[in-house]
Amino acid sequence: MSYDYAIHSDFLIHWTGKDIDAQYDQRWYESDKSETSKNCNVEYVKRLQNILKYGLWLTGEHEDALIFDGYNVAIPDIPKTCFTELKISESRKHARLYGRLGIGVKRPFVLTRYGRPVSYYGFNRDNNNDKFLEICANDLSDKKILNFFKPMNSSKVLNYDFYAESEWRIIFFEELLSKKLIIDPRDPNNKDENKFFNSLLPGEQVKLKYLMPLDGWFAMIIYPSLEFKNIAQQNSTHNIHAEVKNIKSKKDHGNAVEKGNWPIEIDLDACRNF
Repeated sequence: MSYDYAIHSDFLIHWTGKDIDAQYDQRWYESDKSETSKNCNVEYVKRLQNILKYGLWLTGEHEDALIFDGYNVAIPDIPKTCFTELKISESRKHARLYGRLGIGVKRPFVLTRYGRPVSYYGFNRDNNNDKFLEICANDLSDKKILNFFKPMNSSKVLNYDFYAESEWRIIFFEELLSKKLIIDPRDPNNKDENKFFNSLLPGEQVKLKYLMPLDGWFAMIIYPSLEFKNIAQQNSTHNIHAEVKNIKSKKDHGNAVEKGNWPIEIDLDACRNF
């Protein structure tokens, strides 16, 4: 099979840091160059350290509902983690919405955790007019599966902005806990994760439901700025190099296939060239 003309990216990117940008660099996107302030760099270092050491967050949102002609179907609030499958050159507009730190994995990372691409329906949440969605919403006995559906548009404007994200999701299943593919940070038996959880602010504790450690399918870091990339790579006190080495030293299937290959490291501005 030839990969010279691959339609889909081999990388799925989880974006984070919207809260950091909102606090310290609210208008970063108004410049052609992504620059990070001193405070922003400090917080992004902490975010990257914690992801590498403890994993990605599965977060809860709120119970939602699908609206059909004359009735609603409830969508349970299920912890989830989201990724985008996009051309790297498209990173900037996604970073504006979700944060400038991108953590990339290969598809098997998501698939082995029962994740999948979301099923898009048209048009927006309140005007879906989608018979397949309606049948699934009424017939599915396990309504949490409806978390794999998403509208193509965020509003009544037909710009297909959500559809352009090519989103994948991992949602909570009990089997993920038993297989230790996710970890409950509230469980005191998970000493390191529980200590990390107790160090978080109350609002963060409410948001964080489970941690999902990275494994050998970890494949990319997109840094918020060139300055931050240099800080992360060159300052040994941040332990970024050591945490990546720890992930790539695990004897798991991903590292066996990838032969312990280290992640691609690139800054947000450089993504324009791909």
